[in-house]
Amino acid sequence: RVALLFRHEKLYSSSLVGSGKSNGMKRLLPILLGLALPLHAEDIDIVRQNFVDYYTAAGAPRSSERMEKALSEMEWATATYIESGYLLSDGGWSDIDYSQQPDGAWSPWEHVRRLTMMARAYRTHGQRHYGDPALRAGIESALAKVNIFYNAWVIPTGNWWFWTIGVPLDLGPTLVLMRGDIDPQLYDDLVFAIELRIGSSPTSRGLVGPVPVGQNLVWSSFNHLALALLRDEPQRLAQVREAMARVTLPAAGDGVKSDASFHQHGAQLYTGGYGASFAIDVAKYALIARGSSYELPPASLDSFAAFLADGMAWSIHGSNFDLSAIGRSVANPHYTGFNGVAALVQASQLDLSRATEIRGSAAKMLEAWPWGLPVELAGLAARVEEAREPAAWPSGYRHYYESDYSVFRRPGWLASVKMFSIRTKSGERTNGENLLGSRQSDGRFHLALTGDEYYGADVRPALDWSRLPGITVEKSPHAASDHYGFGTNTIAGGTGDGRNGVSAMDVAPLGSTLRAKKSWFFFGDAIVFLTSAITSSSSHRVETVINQWPLDDPDAPVTGPNWSVAGGIGYYLPSGAAVQTARETRSGSWTALSASNTDASPRSATLLTMWIDHGVMPSNAVAEYVIVPDITPDAMRSWVASNPITIVANTPAVAAVRRDTSVGIVFWSAGSIEGYQSDAPAIVYSEETADSLQLSVADPTNGTGTIRITVPGRYSGPNATAGVRSTTISFPRDGGRTTTVSLTPLV
Repeated sequence: RVALLFRHEKLYSSSLVGSGKSNGMKRLLPILLGLALPLHAEDIDIVRQNFVDYYTAAGAPRSSERMEKALSEMEWATATYIESGYLLSDGGWSDIDYSQQPDGAWSPWEHVRRLTMMARAYRTHGQRHYGDPALRAGIESALAKVNIFYNAWVIPTGNWWFWTIGVPLDLGPTLVLMRGDIDPQLYDDLVFAIELRIGSSPTSRGLVGPVPVGQNLVWSSFNHLALALLRDEPQRLAQVREAMARVTLPAAGDGVKSDASFHQHGAQLYTGGYGASFAIDVAKYALIARGSSYELPPASLDSFAAFLADGMAWSIHGSNFDLSAIGRSVANPHYTGFNGVAALVQASQLDLSRATEIRGSAAKMLEAWPWGLPVELAGLAARVEEAREPAAWPSGYRHYYESDYSVFRRPGWLASVKMFSIRTKSGERTNGENLLGSRQSDGRFHLALTGDEYYGADVRPALDWSRLPGITVEKSPHAASDHYGFGTNTIAGGTGDGRNGVSAMDVAPLGSTLRAKKSWFFFGDAIVFLTSAITSSSSHRVETVINQWPLDDPDAPVTGPNWSVAGGIGYYLPSGAAVQTARETRSGSWTALSASNTDASPRSATLLTMWIDHGVMPSNAVAEYVIVPDITPDAMRSWVASNPITIVANTPAVAAVRRDTSVGIVFWSAGSIEGYQSDAPAIVYSEETADSLQLSVADPTNGTGTIRITVPGRYSGPNATAGVRSTTISFPRDGGRTTTVSLTPLV
């Protein structure tokens, strides 16, 4: 049932807002987007047929293992829903509270979600409920119940989202699928109820709620898509196409960003949350509009392909998203990578500019996917697997300068760092969710070997949320709380050559006197963690948390003189600093993470926690360590013996690390180190080869103007001026983006 009913519940409370019309459609630039198109009556019929074909997996082979399982689950769920005594004589279900008022959840929403499953079963070949008169009667009875709690004359109360977006998202497809087979008056009443509540166009405010933006705009577009098909309105369908074309382009506010990350509810990272729902729906729309004049224009499809290949796919490993990319859904026990596999599988069927990468990621995720898929996705997944495309996740380093987020990937693992600054928000508490997550953007380090480590029912409730991996924290009683907001420091950024890179953050946690400078050097198979200028004026102890890792192995860690291995992760202490280690079984509950979750049962997990204790009121303390993922004790012993890492500097002025011919530098202010110099704060990654020096530079303050970087040696290249023993190159600040130049040695 989980696989059948999954949809990420992205809800947030709002006071009721009066209805109003938007002139946003008039401000669209259809010529720039290639949107000027004639309206053809036959095209709406193409879209209608594609819509029905999508929801019923028309044309997909019924014999694949995934499809057989999906059809079996559809049969089981539908049989359950129409069972006498469960579906009552008044069209309601015995386990739904129809008197409940919408808040973080709303029990009657489950009513319309079940109806969508039943309508799909009624129209889907290959299982016993296809065209079943008893099922049709049950659907009509349940729709009559909707006409009681959602009819046009019911005054919306509580959370606006359910009235304006949530219920229509399921009721609309149900009515499209059942059109012609249910009572005409009931059909008309429910269509009118949808039309009254969702507004005059996809971009306009509904009867209650705000003007839709970001993913809410995509959901609004789908509601208007269904309404266009229900009312046979080509003009409304054209408005949907315009809204979808616009929302797929990088936006100044909520939505896709120019760095391929995704924001919702302001400047906060939601690539694996709202962004994944966005990806599902855009891919779905592209499939439904295919072959008609309502297809998305090339610019929108290219932007969407970039978001999938450079954004969403980078934040998934195994079957799950990076916890740092899902926002407040860390407090949702049921949230998995379902939205990711759904988006990738759907997009794999589109002719996109990044098709090879998208199909490779879809195939890789299907290799690990342990659960069933709904019928429409099972059919598409079977096609992906039959195509036998090379399965591969992205590999390398990416920094998302609009989201203060860095990802480092190798074939067997994903690592990320989540930061924040004056430009981004640390997170959110909404609907009582995410009550302990205030430290998630303080340089939180996420590592996934399988992708499942922090998922499941037990681990996240059991975590010590004041000791998230990678952070330096003032251990006050309220360190883990629901305190969120914009940062107070300007420096947070990263740069690299696509394979390796450097990230850095000037740390000033909200609600804390702690200050520190953190930098991360992502080189080859290892990550170097440097923290300097650790200072606090409070009476609470300060710690740098190396890791907090689920670990049941009683024999771990295996240790050497200045290294250890536990759970397949190697740790190296180059300066021999004392590390505190504790393996303990901790307990917690989901309701402690989310007030909207009623599961107060104790959840327990065994966790290995490693940290460096800086004591009370530290002044300019430091922390230095290296993590080598996916390694055995014997391999780690050899790794340490080879001593591939050299920490060049870790001071309040500069941090620098060298590995072989690579050098990473963080200039916290104008300064110099080993012949490298900057006239402003800068992050630098340098790779030397026999015939060139490749230099990547980014401005961690996301400013404008130029940065002048000086390197040892004489070179020629773009914006380079060679001196007697050095070369100075001018780099654009460019809002935090990386600029890479290749320099040629001068003889």
